[in-house]
Amino acid sequence: MPVYFNREKAKNTVGLILDKIRTEADPGLLADYYALFKKNVSMFNRSKVAAYLLMEYDQGKLPRSARNNPRAPEDDAAASDAPRSPSPPLPAALPEDESKRLFFSVGRSRRVFPREIIGLINTNTSVTREDIGVIRILDNYSFVQVRNTVAETIIEALNGVNFRGRPLTVNYAKSRSEQDQNHTEEEDI
Repeated sequence: MPVYFNREKAKNTVGLILDKIRTEADPGLLADYYALFKKNVSMFNRSKVAAYLLMEYDQGKLPRSARNNPRAPEDDAAASDAPRSPSPPLPAALPEDESKRLFFSVGRSRRVFPREIIGLINTNTSVTREDIGVIRILDNYSFVQVRNTVAETIIEALNGVNFRGRPLTVNYAKSRSEQDQNHTEEEDI
């Protein structure tokens, strides 16, 4: 039976994977897989291998290696019947009129992920998970949306705290218009 190729679904899958690479993937672990891939797959076949893996993923039939999965086949059937614990939901956006954006001086280059920022906030403050909105992690810094009522508490608790051997800077994020205005004023001086 021929398999139907849904181009739009595959395109969405690629977008999802790229988004996960930018926001969720551990850069160190990804680099290890990349090095393995680069060492074992010739340059001329890398695109084909990536396309094959995408096809298998998209069709829901990624191969399982017996060496990587030592469980017996009967264990697989029992495990699939067992209820799985749901993974924690991604942060939901808070209403703009009830929230502020905070600047954090850590980003992907320091291998920071949203769960670590949430943990940092929860460990050092009494702020609940519901008070934290969208977390955007860029290469060298991050933006965290929080409720207006807890923004100052987070800044006071985290600004200057040592995080992975360096002091953390946390303050209110400037809007793009404020940044553009500051650059214009600096050029005038």
